[in-house]
Amino acid sequence: MDYRQTSPAARRNPFTIASLVLGVCSLLTVCTAVLPLPLGALGVLFAILSYRKGRRMDTMAVTGLATSCLGLAFSVVIYGTVLSMLPAMMRDPQYREMLNRYSESMYGESYDDLFERAYGIDLDELFPTD
Repeated sequence: MDYRQTSPAARRNPFTIASLVLGVCSLLTVCTAVLPLPLGALGVLFAILSYRKGRRMDTMAVTGLATSCLGLAFSVVIYGTVLSMLPAMMRDPQYREMLNRYSESMYGESYDDLFERAYGIDLDELFPTD
């Protein structure tokens, strides 16, 4: 009989697994534009927490760090694009009319009136239509 003992599998740091899972989730939820920010930030944090001094970073932690950073970068690009397009959209009279119609059907008041009541700023002064 052969009684060879195999060495137990190396136990992974739970932070590396969490970093990888959160990084993949941040990439998969980029289309939601809200979830990648916290998921990516937590993935980066867990990758950093998994690092031990004097050792190399585990491959799973590096992959989690990379996917988390990609999810964060894609989310920042989406936010930047939307915020850069917002002034042009608000100056478009057709878009403003559509926004006012949707607001009236949902809330019984136009978006311009709701915005002015909430913030005290007239949208026509802030974004004059062409």
